[in-house]
Amino acid sequence: MSTRPSSFTVTSAGQRVRLDSNGAGQASFTVTNTSAQPLKGRMLTRPSDPAKPEWFSIVGESVRDFAPNAAQQVVVQLNVPPTTPPGSYSFRLDAVSQAEPDEDFTEGPSISFEVEPPPTPGKKRFPWWIIAVAAGIVLLIVIGIVVFLLVRDDGGSNETVVSSGTGTIPGTFLFDVDSGTVTQTGADLFWRQRTDVLRQMEPQGNATLVNLGVRDFDSLTGDELSKLAYTTAPIIGNNDRTNQLVNGDVFAVHSAGGNFAKVKVVSYGRDLGIQWVTLRVGG
Repeated sequence: MSTRPSSFTVTSAGQRVRLDSNGAGQASFTVTNTSAQPLKGRMLTRPSDPAKPEWFSIVGESVRDFAPNAAQQVVVQLNVPPTTPPGSYSFRLDAVSQAEPDEDFTEGPSISFEVEPPPTPGKKRFPWWIIAVAAGIVLLIVIGIVVFLLVRDDGGSNETVVSSGTGTIPGTFLFDVDSGTVTQTGADLFWRQRTDVLRQMEPQGNATLVNLGVRDFDSLTGDELSKLAYTTAPIIGNNDRTNQLVNGDVFAVHSAGGNFAKVKVVSYGRDLGIQWVTLRVGG
């Protein structure tokens, strides 16, 4: 076995993937050619037993051309059958040189996911009036908590909302996540339209970004955003099956101003509909 260093590195946006009710999910990776010469690399999914190879597929091409010292986003699509036994499963993404597959390869980090048991149907009618009473009690508790949070002096929060909302980034325009405005100069994101098909979201200036795939937007915290592996690699948004910016996709931005934003694709098209929240973390 060769002891030479691999030409590729593989990092992931997170260590876990959440499956939806249909058993589908996506995991985002960044594959980087660390060598000083162009390389052709093959992306391979490696499931850990008892996961099955047919559950996993690469979004877009599995064999790609890498420029010297360049990174690309690779998305793995998961489709787990509904008959799969509940439990914990895992897989990884490997990057292998087409020229020297036995000598030049990199094993990516292990990514886990849970297969939940199906819900158990009820066996008898439930007295719904109990739920109505309980809901009233819970509502009173929630109101009390909200009032408490509003009136107390909370100096311990470590994240502050800088901007948030929903909007549209027109094709060939820039978007500033700190101010939440579309502009044509000085921003964090550029929604590039090379042709009617070839599109990509590019970081601008000192901004960096990472695609997280389809996941829960609201639960993503500022602390989680601050720990992601950001790069200058664009996110593929082509108007074909290689598109990563599908409806429900979430990507994160480390802005030029040092803040962290989560952005959700609400409607895909030349004009990209988004929801965003920009947070100042710490300090």
